[in-house]
Amino acid sequence: STNVHGDVIYASDAFCAKSGFKNGEILQKNFSHLKHPDCTQSSYDALWESLSQGKSWKGELQLTQKNKGYLKVFARFYPAFDNNRHSEVIGFSGVMHVITKPSSLDVLSTSFAQDRQLSEYMSMIDDYVITSSTDLSGTITFASSAFCEISGYSKKELLGQNHNIVRHVDMPATLYEDLWQTIQKGEEWKGEVKNRKKDGTHYWVDVNIKPNYDEAGEIFGYTAVRHDITDKKRIEELTIRDELTGAYNRRYYNQILNDEINRARRNRLWVGFLMVDADNFKKYNDSYGHHAGDDVLKSVTKALKSTFRRSGDYVFRLGGEEFAVLYQTEKREQLMLVAERSLQAMFDMEIAHTGNPPHNRVTVSMGLMTLDPELCYVNEEIYKYADEALYRAKQNGRNRIELVGSSDDSVELF
Repeated sequence: STNVHGDVIYASDAFCAKSGFKNGEILQKNFSHLKHPDCTQSSYDALWESLSQGKSWKGELQLTQKNKGYLKVFARFYPAFDNNRHSEVIGFSGVMHVITKPSSLDVLSTSFAQDRQLSEYMSMIDDYVITSSTDLSGTITFASSAFCEISGYSKKELLGQNHNIVRHVDMPATLYEDLWQTIQKGEEWKGEVKNRKKDGTHYWVDVNIKPNYDEAGEIFGYTAVRHDITDKKRIEELTIRDELTGAYNRRYYNQILNDEINRARRNRLWVGFLMVDADNFKKYNDSYGHHAGDDVLKSVTKALKSTFRRSGDYVFRLGGEEFAVLYQTEKREQLMLVAERSLQAMFDMEIAHTGNPPHNRVTVSMGLMTLDPELCYVNEEIYKYADEALYRAKQNGRNRIELVGSSDDSVELF
C-alpha cells in the first residue's frame, strides 16, 4: 500500500521475501524506486494515470529484486478513498503475482481469479475490522475504513498522525506506559481502551496490539485489531453508577478499592480516602422538601467532581448523604490541599440552608485518611478510620476536614 504520493506505507512479508528487500528498506520510500530499468516507462505512466483518476489498473511490471536481477509480476492496483468512500483518493493498494510463464493464458486467468478473491477479502477487512498500523514512534501508517467510521476521522486525517489523536483524557497514563513497555519488548498487549472521537464523544474498544517484524527479526512497527465494546461498557456503567447523582455506587467502591490502592503502591503514589457528608441534611429535607434534597446531593457530587476530575480519581455515593472519594498524589501534603479545594467548592455554591448555622448555607464535613505507599492496609479499617475522622469534623463544628490520627491537621472554613 502507498499514500497518495506513491510512498510505501505497507509491504507484506510475502512481497519482502520475493523481492529480497527488508520491510524497513521499502517503507516510506516511493514505489518507483522498485521499478527495474528494463521495465517500460509507459507501463508506470499508465499505472499512475489510472490511479490518480480513481480507477484501478492491472498489467505486467518488472520490479527490482535485491541482488538477483528482477521480478516479473502481474499486478492489480486499487485507489483508496477517504472515509465513507468519498471521491478523494488518499492512497493505493496493490496485489501482485509472480509470473513464471507470462504467455500462459492459464496463469493469467488464475491470477485474475486469485486477485479478485483476495481483493474482495481485503475489502471486507477494510470495511468491518477496526484495525490500524503504526511505525515505531506511534505514527499511523494504515487505518481501515472501519477505524475511520468509529473514530469520525477520515483516512487523510489519520495517516501521518500520532495514534494519540484518539486518546481520551479519562484513560490513565499508566495504561499507555504498560502498553508501550509490552509491545517494545516484542510481546502482545491486550486491554480495554476508551478512545475519543473527532466530535469529542467517546467509544470503547477491546484491543490486541502486536509488533510487526522484518525478515531480520527486527520490529519496524505495530498493528492493532479492535472490537467495539461501547454498548457493553454502557451497560456496565448502569450497574456501577448511582442513578440520582451519577457518582459511582457502593458496589463499584467495593469492587475497585483494593485494586486501585495496590496500583498506587506499585506507582509509589500516596492515596487519599476522603469521607464526605452533607451537614444537617435531615433538617434540609424537612425544611425544603425531598426534591430539593435530591438537588443538594447532585450539587455535592458536582462540587466533588469539579475538584477530583483526573483519571484515577473516583467519586462515590455510598448511601444517603454519605460520599467518598479515592484519589492519588505524589506527596502526602497534596492530599489535604486537594481535599480543601473540594470543601471550598461546596461552600462557594451558596445553597441556602437556614438549618445549618452559623453559615446558613449547605456545607459538608470530611474525614481524610492518607495511605502511605510503603504500608499495607485493610479495607475495612480504611473506611472505619476515615469515618471516625468525619465524625470528629461534625463534632468540631462542621464545614471542616479532620485527618485520621491528628487533629493538628484539621482544616475549617469560616
